[in-house]
Amino acid sequence: MANSIAVEIPRTSFYTSDVVAGNVVLQTTKEVDTRGLTLDILGQEATEITRQRGKQSVTYRSTASVLGWRIPLQSAGVVPAGVVRFPFQFQIPENALPSYTGRHAKVEYGLTARLDVPWWPDAVSKQPIYVFYSRGSVRTFLEPVRFRSGSQDAQGPQVYVELDGDKYFARELIGCRITLLQLGSQRVRRVYLRLIGGEYARAQSQQETTSSTVAETDIPIDRIRVGEPFAFEIPIPAEIQSSYRGTYSYYSYVLRVGLDIAWASDLVAETPVVIVR
Repeated sequence: MANSIAVEIPRTSFYTSDVVAGNVVLQTTKEVDTRGLTLDILGQEATEITRQRGKQSVTYRSTASVLGWRIPLQSAGVVPAGVVRFPFQFQIPENALPSYTGRHAKVEYGLTARLDVPWWPDAVSKQPIYVFYSRGSVRTFLEPVRFRSGSQDAQGPQVYVELDGDKYFARELIGCRITLLQLGSQRVRRVYLRLIGGEYARAQSQQETTSSTVAETDIPIDRIRVGEPFAFEIPIPAEIQSSYRGTYSYYSYVLRVGLDIAWASDLVAETPVVIVR
């Protein structure tokens, strides 16, 4: 019978389009008669939402396959005693989703090696892997962004914002050129920038949306010039979730520029941005 089986890879984190090469290592104390050795490459998006129904709870789930491949490494026959390595190689698709674990959604990848042994429990080894977007492809279609609060014809204060692009990486700075218009007699107490991340999940007939501020910074009052653009930056944290859109879930970001006006509601301009870890 098989003593041990393991998946051997040089690392566990990969970019989309990367080629993953490794070995399934089988160690036996004697010859083993098998139905075959296989390696399954699996990727799955899953959502889960729980609702309370009085004293009971109901959990709704949905799943979608991202990857579902099987590589045959050894056909039916006898595996010799000792340590035997079975090499494998595959490429992560360019359009694969990034790995993600959130409140109601997750995207997971893993390798499962299985030795099918007749009349005996199969020898199985599982190895999770983590997928990230290929950084070279993120800015292929970079576009400048212009957005403002309210409509152009609106009376009263306005915020006009310019960004050089709509796609960013973790650890970068989002640079903004901000122009305040038509303030009149309104007193501005502060201008702030917020980067807000949000998860959407759908499980069967149920939907959930959660959001949180992942970065925030205030602009000093002495930097503000009414009617003239002024530049400011907000840093993107290193440990941040990549934007993605799957079958049952997505994660997205909004950059919000807010104007804190004394004795009035905040004036807000915001736009979606794509961020990749």
